Order: sequence, then structure tokens, then C-alpha cells
Amino acid sequence: METLEKVIEIVASTCSVDKSEVTENSMVGDFPAWDSVGHLSILSNVEEAFDISFEPEEMMEMEDVKDIVNAVNAKL
Repeated sequence: METLEKVIEIVASTCSVDKSEVTENSMVGDFPAWDSVGHLSILSNVEEAFDISFEPEEMMEMEDVKDIVNAVNAKL
């Protein structure tokens, strides 16, 4: 599965929204569950799914799905 598809799946699942609502431009605040705590949950789930880990500074810089995908691809 492509990185983007997997990240969209994780965001949708974590935020309890349909995958069709999530795009690469979806960002923190777009869904009620994607607040600061939700953001950490999303990134934790991404780390687990791809068997990678992010530094706190990296997490703070990620604001949308595209940022998360780029960060994942940089680690793989």
C-alpha cells in the first residue's frame, strides 16, 4: 500500500471519519478529533504502522497529511 493511502487510512481511523473525507491537504483542526492530542495519536499510529519513530521536533513541524507522508518517506 502506498504511504499516502496508509496515512489517510490512519487519520480517518484515528479521527473516526470516512477515508473519503481525508486528503493530502487535510490538517490539524479539520476534524473534531484532530486536535493536539489527536495529532499525537495519529503520529503514534503512523510510527507503529511503518515501524519508525519521530523526534518531538519533527512531530511539531507536521501540520497536514502531506507533511506526515513526507516525514514517513524520509524515514523509510
